[in-house]
Amino acid sequence: MRMDLRRYTRCASALLAALACVAGAAAPASAQSDAASDESARPYSSVVVQNRLFDPTHELSIAVGSLPLDAFTKGVTLSGSYTLHFSSFFAWEVGQFVYSFQYDTALRDELDATLGLQPLPFELMDFYVSTNAVFKPLYWKGAWMNSALAHGELLLNAGFAYGWFTRSQRPGLDLGAAVRLFATENLSIRLNTRYLLFVGGESLETIDVKDELWISLGTSLSF
Repeated sequence: MRMDLRRYTRCASALLAALACVAGAAAPASAQSDAASDESARPYSSVVVQNRLFDPTHELSIAVGSLPLDAFTKGVTLSGSYTLHFSSFFAWEVGQFVYSFQYDTALRDELDATLGLQPLPFELMDFYVSTNAVFKPLYWKGAWMNSALAHGELLLNAGFAYGWFTRSQRPGLDLGAAVRLFATENLSIRLNTRYLLFVGGESLETIDVKDELWISLGTSLSF
């Protein structure tokens, strides 16, 4: 009788241990099932991206800028452009016109005064026109001094240009980026940076490359 009691006690202990293992394995599975059912019941993702508040179709821009690469002669520029926006991400800068007002730097006078030399007469930019494809990968919204909301975007452009220099005319490439800050729905401020590469020459043996860096700050009217 004592042996039977010990056998029953061992069987009961083993049965309780097995039930505990089954319960422990079933609890995570049940939790995962509940979590999966909760996720499937959600009507939308937990990550929410707001639509753009400012999304223009037509844009007219004017800007004041600089051509700073030449050490002896700089250029102050006035420019205007028209851009057609197809969507929130793509646009076409149909045309841009940039005119440069040239002025000599103090380095030219110092070279003449100290060494009696004049720099070589490099070609200078008079004006150019360009057309570009525009990609708008980033749009943001932030708080200004905890008192107002500010909206802005990053623009990347690539296209073709044609430049008129002091002694020649050249086709070229136009690559750049811009940062826009919206003041109102129709008015914004833009900081533009463009790298321009113009190619001249009558043959491969006489090919001549002229590059320019254009930096400008302007305003845009959108509608």
